[in-house]
Amino acid sequence: MASHVVAFVGENENGILADFSRSVMEPLAPMGMQGHVIDLHEPGWADRLQPLAREGIAFAWGAAGIGSRLDVNGDNLWELLQVPFISALSDTPSQLPTAHRVLSRFVANGYLFRDWMDVQRRFIRSPQISALLPHGVPPNPRRDEIPWARRPHRLVFVKTAEDPARRRAEWNGWPAPLRAVLHDAVEVAALRPTGDITDVVLDAATARGLYLEERQEILFALICQVDRYIRGLRADAFARALLPLDALIIGRGWDHLDMQGARAVWRPAIPAEELPGLYAATQFLVSTNPNFSHGVHERIPNGFAARACVISDQNDFTRGRLGGIPSFLGFEWTARDLTDRIAAAYHDPTDYGPLTDAALTMAEEEFSPGGFLHGMIDLAGLVQAGNRLERFPA
Repeated sequence: MASHVVAFVGENENGILADFSRSVMEPLAPMGMQGHVIDLHEPGWADRLQPLAREGIAFAWGAAGIGSRLDVNGDNLWELLQVPFISALSDTPSQLPTAHRVLSRFVANGYLFRDWMDVQRRFIRSPQISALLPHGVPPNPRRDEIPWARRPHRLVFVKTAEDPARRRAEWNGWPAPLRAVLHDAVEVAALRPTGDITDVVLDAATARGLYLEERQEILFALICQVDRYIRGLRADAFARALLPLDALIIGRGWDHLDMQGARAVWRPAIPAEELPGLYAATQFLVSTNPNFSHGVHERIPNGFAARACVISDQNDFTRGRLGGIPSFLGFEWTARDLTDRIAAAYHDPTDYGPLTDAALTMAEEEFSPGGFLHGMIDLAGLVQAGNRLERFPA
C-alpha cells in the first residue's frame, strides 16, 4: 500500500508554505503514512521524488497548485504515475488562473474558500474535480508558556504591505478605458465591507460599455489589480490605527507608512518557524482578511491556537461564526471610528486569558490539521474512484 504523501513548495515568503506543509502533515504518522516536503527551487529535487514514487505515493499536494503541472516529455507527471494530486487553493483565481485548470484526470482542485471555487466555476469552468477542503492550522505548542496578562507584546500585526498609492500610480500606463474601470471599481469597493469584489469589477466594466467575460485575461487582470489595491487599503487602515499605540508591525513593504512620531515599531519579516512563539507571546494579534466572505485568513485561527485575542475586519463568516467568541474583536474596516475602537481595545484592562478557551476549542475542532488532511485524503480517493469509473464499459 502506498504510504508516502508528498507536498510541493516553490517560492514562499519567509518559508511559510514549507513550514506549514511540514507541520500540517505531522498527523500522518499515526495513520501509518509519511509526509515529505519537496522544494522545487532546490537542486536535485527530482532525485528525492524518484525513490518515493517507486515505493508508492498515496497522493501529492501543493499550496496554490505548486507541483500540479510537473511533466515528463510533455505529459502530466501525475497522469503518468496515476497518483492523485490535490491543488490546495486559497488565493483568488485572478492571481494565477492556470493553477485552477490543469488538464489531468489525476489533478483535483481543493478550495479552502467557497468564494474562489465559485469564481472558478463561473469563469474558468475547469473539467477537474473541485471540492471544498477544511481549513487546518497546526496546534501551537507554546500557547501556555506565558499567561495572557504577562505577555510582552500588546499588539502585533504580521503583514506584508501593499502601497495603494503606488499601485494606483501604475495604472497611468494602462489603456484609458481599462484605467477608468479600475478607478470606478476601487471607488465602490473602498466603501464596502470585506467580501468578493468580482461583481464590482464586472459592473464597473459594464457601466463603461465593456463586456469582458469572454476575454478573461483582461477581466482577471482588472480583478487582480482591484483585489490588491483594496487589500492594501484595508491593511493600511489597520496599520495607521496602530501607529499611536505600543504596537509591533512586522513585514516588508511598509516604507510608505510615516512612522515619524509613532509609538508603534516596525520590524522586518521573520522566519515562519518563529511565528508560533511570537503569537504565544502576544495579547492582541491583528489581522486583515482577503476579499472573500466565506472564511478567514489563517492568522485568525493561528491566533486562537496561541490563546491570543484577535483583532480583525469583519466579513460574513466572522459575523456569523465568531460573534460568540469573546477573544475575537471584529471591526468594519471602513468604519470612521476604527482607530478609536482599536485604541479602546488597547486600553481595555480586561484579562482575556480565561476568555480564550472558546477560541482555542474552535481552532482545535474546526481548524485542525487532521481535518485538512482527511479532506485531502477523501478528495484523493474520489479522484481514484472517478478514474476507475471512467474505465467501466458503457
